[in-house]
Amino acid sequence: MKRWTADEITGIIQKQIQDWHNGEAFQNPDRVIVTDEIRRIRPLNEHRVDVEPVIRELVITNTEMWHEEDKVRSMKDDVVLKAVRNINPLNQHRNDLIEEIDEIMVDAAQKTESR
Repeated sequence: MKRWTADEITGIIQKQIQDWHNGEAFQNPDRVIVTDEIRRIRPLNEHRVDVEPVIRELVITNTEMWHEEDKVRSMKDDVVLKAVRNINPLNQHRNDLIEEIDEIMVDAAQKTESR
C-alpha cells in the first residue's frame, strides 16, 4: 500500500472538490440521491485495499452533503424536501466510507506489523 503524505491527500481533496463543482452533478438541482443509487457505486461489503479512491469518494460525498444542507435553508418547500431526502443516504454513505478507510488502515498496519 502506498504511503500518502498530508500534502498528497490535501491535493486529492482539493482536486476532487474542484472537479465536482465543474461536473454535471452540481448543475442538476433536481438530483435525488437514494441509498440504492449509492449501493450501485460501491456494493455493500465490497472491500477495497487502495485508500485513494475511497478518499475521493468521501470528498465527493461530503461536498454533495454540504450542498444539500445549504439547500435546507431555502424558502422553497420543494427544494427543502428534496434536500432533506438526500441528506440521510449521503450521511450513511459517508459513515460507510469512513469505516472503509478505517478497515484499509487497520489492514495496512497489521501487514506492516507482521513483517
